[in-house]
Amino acid sequence: MKVRMTFVLFLVVFAGVAMAQNNPLKGLDPFIGKFQCKGIAFASPMGPEHATAATVNTQWILGGQWAAFTYAEKKTTVNPKPFTTTGFFGWDAEKKKYVSGGVDNMAGYGTSESDGWTGDTLVFVGPFHTPGGTMNFRDTFTKKNGKVDSHLGEIEMNGTWTKVSQETCK
Repeated sequence: MKVRMTFVLFLVVFAGVAMAQNNPLKGLDPFIGKFQCKGIAFASPMGPEHATAATVNTQWILGGQWAAFTYAEKKTTVNPKPFTTTGFFGWDAEKKKYVSGGVDNMAGYGTSESDGWTGDTLVFVGPFHTPGGTMNFRDTFTKKNGKVDSHLGEIEMNGTWTKVSQETCK
């Protein structure tokens, strides 16, 4: 009985170590931290073209099951109504996809999914709902030196992806 119990304990510990090493949430580590971003919001149905400067803060919450983020643009003379969004990144074990959900200060909200990193690029796609209607949105993130360093936001209009924003982060 003692040998059997030791073997069962070994299997439980081994399985826990294997799960920790293969934890897909580790793929979201490049988002964790505080970043300063600069870029451009292109002319779109959401407003005229203007330069942007923003702070992004992302941290693990709820026992490391979700990465909570806040993206907040700074108010400037060229950006008098700065965009702010907050939400979560996580992992859908059933679909085996990264997921994201967020809300913003313009009464919009969205959910999206990603198949995961392809090299240094991670793409989320999903519906984004605004007071003006629903559209598909695509967020493309790239990483450098283990951290996210750029973002491209696009909306699908008439079957074509159109840039909405682009920025680099440090």
